[in-house]
Amino acid sequence: MCEIQLNNVLLAEDDEDDIHLFKTVLAELNHNIPVTVATDGNLLMAFLNQATTLPEMIFLDLNMPYKNGFECLREIRGNEKWNSIKIFVLSTSAQPQHIEKAYKGGADLYLSKPTSYTQFKNMVEKCLINNWESLKQASY
Repeated sequence: MCEIQLNNVLLAEDDEDDIHLFKTVLAELNHNIPVTVATDGNLLMAFLNQATTLPEMIFLDLNMPYKNGFECLREIRGNEKWNSIKIFVLSTSAQPQHIEKAYKGGADLYLSKPTSYTQFKNMVEKCLINNWESLKQASY
């Protein structure tokens, strides 16, 4: 396992089980990765607007209350100060139109949530160690 050096990861997710799963995976991969959780789109955007240190990557769920992932993606990519943030859409949907819309909106990667814990852990690890390009082909 590679040593992961990140200052901040943001998870935009409203499902408590998925939040717990993500935090468990992060803890197994590296205990030193701070994770901020935004449970709806409004909280995500408020966090980014108020952050003194921006997250290096955002794992973005599409189905969130108040402001969905597509709306957040459009707003994030529309703000020049957030261009350096990697955005990984993490969704239960594998519909081609959602994937296409996410990429057109500026997502760096679209990931369908796997059903296996091991697959999920491997997927998150590849994103964290900057080996996520290898996942891009599998996303289509």
